[in-house]
Amino acid sequence: MAFLLPAIGGCSSSESKLVTVCEEVLKLRLLAPAGYKRVEIKESNEPLNRADYKRYLAGDEYGPLIQGARMKDFDQGRVKPLMFEVRITYDAPNAYGTPIRSTSRCQYPTDNEDTSRADRLYVMIDGKTNADWLETQR
Repeated sequence: MAFLLPAIGGCSSSESKLVTVCEEVLKLRLLAPAGYKRVEIKESNEPLNRADYKRYLAGDEYGPLIQGARMKDFDQGRVKPLMFEVRITYDAPNAYGTPIRSTSRCQYPTDNEDTSRADRLYVMIDGKTNADWLETQR
């Protein structure tokens, strides 16, 4: 029975889209994605402060006018941005095929409490977006 629990846990229909996206992106970065085995998932969120929200907006596709309007909304309390975080503990084979246990942090900033629009482009794994990570792979 213990062998079935991890498989059942990985197929949960109540699992958030953010967890699914985070695992997809994480697997793309592994040497042997087929050997990935989830050990534990922990989800949390915390409010973004003004400086972090401004940094988040600067990296978004919006121009200075929209960024300024959003900062004004933040200053007036009309928007309460959050940083969602998923800590993924997993086993995956290293270059020699030996399973190694690791933990990665997946983050997704948003202007609201909705993570249903999370996708590969906007999550950060261990502080790097997919574009950032691809730059290091050259």
